[in-house]
Amino acid sequence: LSAFMPRPFKYISKIEILRIPFIGWAMRFAGHVALRRSDRRSQLETFKAAVASLEAGNSVVAFAEGTRSLDGRLKKFKRGPFKMATAAGVDVQPVALRDLHKWHPPSALMPLAVPRGVELAVLPPVKTDGKSADDVMAECQAAVDAALPAWQQSAK
Repeated sequence: LSAFMPRPFKYISKIEILRIPFIGWAMRFAGHVALRRSDRRSQLETFKAAVASLEAGNSVVAFAEGTRSLDGRLKKFKRGPFKMATAAGVDVQPVALRDLHKWHPPSALMPLAVPRGVELAVLPPVKTDGKSADDVMAECQAAVDAALPAWQQSAK
């Protein structure tokens, strides 16, 4: 994702990723935000750090599903990233990754092979002005879902 987006950004990443030698060290050095998913205090600290980063003009990448599905289908989004965006008063830039699942399943630390046929779809921004986090989340979920092949769309 980092190689294809037009501007630098900070990731919100589970703490386990930041413990990986070299990758984790580089992410910490670059100021990416760590999250302990089971720790409520960490979630609040992550929220505050992400909002401050957004307010400072940085872009922040959050994987709204939390954890990828085992079958590659889009899961229901979590509210946190959309609460961050509405609190900071910034738009959300939805992105859809098509056909990545077969190359990088949730159980793999690194891609199984060089991904082929994977597409990155950068979708139109979603405005947050005057909207609730839930409304922004629903709009982003619908946009990403519509941009995926049928087999990857969320189960209805």
